[in-house]
Amino acid sequence: MKNISLKLFVTYFIAHLEFTIACSTCYGDPNSSAGKGMDMAIITLLSIITPLLIAIAAGIISIGLKSRRVNKDQ
Repeated sequence: MKNISLKLFVTYFIAHLEFTIACSTCYGDPNSSAGKGMDMAIITLLSIITPLLIAIAAGIISIGLKSRRVNKDQ
């Protein structure tokens, strides 16, 4: 069953290759205003997501250290 699903997926993917082609913005002039706008959008998203992920990681580490300290005292 799994093998048949994989074959159907590959067949569908090959039959619809237009889904795999990049949009015209990706193929366009890198110095155009659309390209510069996409660059700024990527930088903006990275500047928002990176501190958020760091805060989540710090919270997980903090909880882990506190849990270890509490379990060590018992």
